[in-house]
Amino acid sequence: MHTTIPALHVGQGTHQAGLTVFPVWVDAPRIGSLDWSPASLRIAERADGAAVDTLEAENLADRSLVALEGDLLEGGWQNRMLARSMVLAPRERRELPALCIEQGRWGGAADHSAGGRRASLVVRYGDESAQHRVVDPDERGELQRADRQSRVWHRIDAIEQRLGRSETRSFTHQLDRQSIRVPRMIEGQRGVIIGIGGRIMGLELFCSGSGLRSRYAGIVESAAVDARLADPVATPAERARAFARALQGRRLHGGEAGERWFEVARDDDRIAATGLGVRVAGGAAGPTERGLLHLTALDRAHPLLAAV
Repeated sequence: MHTTIPALHVGQGTHQAGLTVFPVWVDAPRIGSLDWSPASLRIAERADGAAVDTLEAENLADRSLVALEGDLLEGGWQNRMLARSMVLAPRERRELPALCIEQGRWGGAADHSAGGRRASLVVRYGDESAQHRVVDPDERGELQRADRQSRVWHRIDAIEQRLGRSETRSFTHQLDRQSIRVPRMIEGQRGVIIGIGGRIMGLELFCSGSGLRSRYAGIVESAAVDARLADPVATPAERARAFARALQGRRLHGGEAGERWFEVARDDDRIAATGLGVRVAGGAAGPTERGLLHLTALDRAHPLLAAV
């Protein structure tokens, strides 16, 4: 059994400068009974000593809470972003893997806030198609984490070279200094396709409207930062629909161990996808089925993802 990307329907785009935002509807049942509110997650530096790549978290909600890779965790000793998507059980406490997005600060308060802001696709995935050195298997985990962090810092530095320096080299500075009108969500909408500079950059897809609503403004605002790096031209709707057609029906890998919540991914020459899957009960006495909680998909060939 595989997790499959369902049929996608793309609406009319909204264009501002180099950014075009397309609403997406999904031919799949809504998955509810989840808490998507970033405010339900209490985040703090490690009690035994702050570490760049690890934070402590507690789910304050009485429902399972979804935390997404790319969520900004602001404050603490430095601003971070969540390094992996995950689902926390009600009242669960656990460590969160993090990536620093503020290289020039180390010190401050212990607690972070999560308000739904997102790191942009360039910050999260730029230059991922580049070749990286092969390392010994015994050292791979630690070295890959360090390599991923250095690439995030490199991307933010490249953005600041183009858009202006900040005092602490924080990506949040780029979010704070812009003004963007976020298009309203449309009834039934569960996803968004991002076009930048006339080409599709990627998609974020959710299992419910409430999931999308929790991150929608953050997705658009971070995409607007990426758009400032590109030519201010609109992306045609047919390119968004072609991207949706290329995605739907694709099988995603992951979940073989039988866990309820699991990471999914697919990596082709042109399209990369990563997200969270879930096992849901079928009909009466029927088998469980696989559904998608969240998916991020990228067109690797977009010039900004290749260049930054």
